[in-house]
Amino acid sequence: MNFPDLTDRRNELFAKAAAERTKHFCLVLEDFYDAHNISAVIRTSEVFGLQEVHIIEEDNPYRVNKAVLKGSLKWLNAFVYKKRAQCLERIRERGYKIAVASTHATKTIHELDLSVPTAFYLGAEFRGNHPDTLNAADEKFIIPQYGITESLNVSVAAGVLLANLDAFLRVQGREKFVLSRDEQEALILEWRNRHLFGGEKYSPVKREVL
Repeated sequence: MNFPDLTDRRNELFAKAAAERTKHFCLVLEDFYDAHNISAVIRTSEVFGLQEVHIIEEDNPYRVNKAVLKGSLKWLNAFVYKKRAQCLERIRERGYKIAVASTHATKTIHELDLSVPTAFYLGAEFRGNHPDTLNAADEKFIIPQYGITESLNVSVAAGVLLANLDAFLRVQGREKFVLSRDEQEALILEWRNRHLFGGEKYSPVKREVL
């Protein structure tokens, strides 16, 4: 799919990126406080080819830092929820297993069955995941650590997690987990509209209403 109102380079870039996009994995940001962390996770998710990020703002409002985002939000879809229960419901409806990162878990990321669609929940900076989220989890996991410090910064943890997920996709064959051809073409059209007409008219942020 080529658009005459885009340069050849932009058409090629969109086609290549869309062909490698996946919804097999997604990240859920649960009540992050720091706009820098929210933005860093969104940017890293886009770089690793995830198409969706889900954001809960039950306690802390969704805010971003444009200097950190570097325009990355334009190229994925961010779903924002006022209630964590609503997010859990939507994630289940979309067919995802729920995996929650927890420093108290015994199973590591390497022991999870990543062949099934999985939503990875990352907890708030100061308190971690809400008890309701932990109770609803299908899996609890930890990123292996060998130092004395209890935990990683949440945006760094997201980067390490995404690198591990990327390794799984590469070993298994990323082509098995990418969007369908129809989904890729629809996505390229969406990107074209955002690129030409801006994110205000074609917003990547979708607020889920109760």
